[in-house]
Amino acid sequence: MLLDSGIATIWRGRNTASAGSMPLLVFDVKYFQSYYGDKTVGITRYWTAAAYDDRADLLIEVQRNAGISTADRCQLVPYFDSAAAGYYKILQVQHLLDSDGQPMTDLTLERIDSIDSP
Repeated sequence: MLLDSGIATIWRGRNTASAGSMPLLVFDVKYFQSYYGDKTVGITRYWTAAAYDDRADLLIEVQRNAGISTADRCQLVPYFDSAAAGYYKILQVQHLLDSDGQPMTDLTLERIDSIDSP
């Protein structure tokens, strides 16, 4: 698959709260950056996410990275909407082979609303 849709940056969170306080994550540690390609969010993926009170807004493919976690955030440039400047919550990480046999990682993304800080 062509990775021609833009650049995906994975940001890792760190706890900035004082000891004993409720955790306050700030996503300012750049973990990984890759070109990405858009894929279609299928009906099964969409409704499975909805069953768990999530919303599968995007499905992208990036170069293989086994360290990407659902606790990370993804920033897409160019972004598709104005919510939180292109930041997305990672709902699912899948490691697979693309149509050319190259190792890739699929990321199911949910747009971060203004209530949920990046």
